[in-house]
Formats: sequence, structure tokens, C-alpha cells
Amino acid sequence: MSEVVKGVIFLVRLLETMEIDVRLPVMVRVDNVGAIFLSKNITTSKNTKHVGICSKFVKEYCENGIVKILFVRSENNDSDIMTKNCSGPLHKKHSEKLVGTRKETAS
Repeated sequence: MSEVVKGVIFLVRLLETMEIDVRLPVMVRVDNVGAIFLSKNITTSKNTKHVGICSKFVKEYCENGIVKILFVRSENNDSDIMTKNCSGPLHKKHSEKLVGTRKETAS
């Protein structure tokens, strides 16, 4: 999630330098409840130090109103077809949204 937020920050700053209005906050949809929890509740131990740093980074931009983290169920997350093994019907549902459906032509 911190990598996505870094990309969002870059794009927001780029668009602002081009004098293009950006509606804030930018919605970041995540299907990982643990990552959302860590971005809101900073607790670190020696085993989660690197996670804590990334979480603080995300939390800072959430508090500043630049990004907003939203939960999205896995079955509604279109990017899952690129990161997970999805069932046939679920893969078809997501791929049709991303690529569009091919219409059959009459011969």
C-alpha cells in the first residue's frame, strides 16, 4: 500500500505542477484488512519495524487529506486477476471490466 501511495503522491504533484486540478482525497482501494489496520494504528516491535515505517508514511498522507484508504472485497477488486488465482467466473467478470467484452460479428 505504501508503494501505491508513493505513486499517488508523485502523480498528484505532477498534475499540480501542470496546473491541473486534482480532487482530494485520492481513493485507494485495498482488500487487505491488516494493511488498513496498520495504516491507522501505528504499533511497532522489533519484528515489524520496516512495516511501521511504511505505515507511518501512509498514515501521514491519510491525515493530511491527500489519500483515503477504502476497503474493497476481493470479489469486487478488478486488479486481483493480475495478482491472484481467481476462479473462472470471477476472472471473466474482472477481465471484461478491464478489457471490455468482445462482440461477436455475424457471418
